[in-house]
Amino acid sequence: MNMKTLKISTILLVTLFIISCTPARDKMAKQITEQEKGLFTNGSPIPDKTKISDVIDLYKQYVSNYPKDSLSPIYLYSGANLLMNNGQYEEAIKFIDQITKDYTNFKKLPEAYFLKAFIYDNYIKNIMKARDAYTEFLQKYPKHDLAGDAQISIGNLGKTPDQIVKEFDKKAQSKSDSTNSVATTKKK
Repeated sequence: MNMKTLKISTILLVTLFIISCTPARDKMAKQITEQEKGLFTNGSPIPDKTKISDVIDLYKQYVSNYPKDSLSPIYLYSGANLLMNNGQYEEAIKFIDQITKDYTNFKKLPEAYFLKAFIYDNYIKNIMKARDAYTEFLQKYPKHDLAGDAQISIGNLGKTPDQIVKEFDKKAQSKSDSTNSVATTKKK
């Protein structure tokens, strides 16, 4: 066999492999779509907790079988949200870490970075990891729509809701006092 024949044979084998995988991939994507529909029964916006693990398993299997497919980071992101909403925070972080490591061109990559920080902040209550994750988000995406939220979140890390409300009220009162002071000065 000469080199030209070997190259043609290799190209044909790769093409056949890709073509043969497409129906299996499409079948699995369709199965995932059906399982996702089953998550929300009786018109409820809250997913059925008993069905979440089945969908998560399908996401993992799809990503494992088709790591280069454009649906893989989408499934990981959906999985992270499902896991977060199901109280499986550490597992959600693993999904996000896989996105940030393997799918750097994913259109929701900034949201994935922010979600990681949000989970550490609001659910796991790990202030150091939350601060690091918010900071990393801000370093990578300083002009993103969520950048202001990240800065505010960093400023509120470790504070109770009561402390945050008191600080907000204090700032509002201070602003009101300075506005009244300016108005009084103008009248004189």
